[in-house]
Amino acid sequence: MAQPDNFAKCACQHCGGHIEFPSEGVGRKISCPHCGERTLLTRSAPVEIGGGCATRRRIYWTLGIAAGLVAATGGALFYVNYRDAQQATAAPALPLPPPQTNPPVTTALPAPQPKPPRDLWHGLKASKVTLDESGNGSLIYATGTLTNETTRQRFGVKVEVEIFDEHRRKLGSATDYTDLIEAGKEWKFRAMVTDKAAKSAKVTNVKEQE
Repeated sequence: MAQPDNFAKCACQHCGGHIEFPSEGVGRKISCPHCGERTLLTRSAPVEIGGGCATRRRIYWTLGIAAGLVAATGGALFYVNYRDAQQATAAPALPLPPPQTNPPVTTALPAPQPKPPRDLWHGLKASKVTLDESGNGSLIYATGTLTNETTRQRFGVKVEVEIFDEHRRKLGSATDYTDLIEAGKEWKFRAMVTDKAAKSAKVTNVKEQE
């Protein structure tokens, strides 16, 4: 329905609410019937009732959505920057220790035991031989002892001694003989050396009468 000529419409300057008033009221200030604020009555194009509130609500919604998007974008950027900073300042990973390996087990070998001296002459043991020049000055004797370490008598025992010069070269041999060596006793042999170059000697053989 067309608006009568004696009426005009305007919007509240505060809330945008629709106000319809007699035309002679143009230029007067009244209290807005919607928000109660003082507003100036003007002659303007018709507006939809409640258009100001709807417009403000749309503006508020638009601003709220924009603020939410800005906050979300800022939060995402903050998280990315914080994560990168944490990774940059994190301590470098330590290398893994090498796998533990058991050391090889070594078994100590027993110390070699000294071999007992060979019983060359079946219980007859010869001593070290020395050269004796205490005779009449012209004879040399190879002297030593032969011990019977057995529990029986030994009969017809002959000892052989090799003779060496000062360079350990063999010069010859000398012998001595005894009829009996009692059990557990020793015999002092005295073999005559004929070579004047003799410097040392040793027992090389002992024979017993069979």
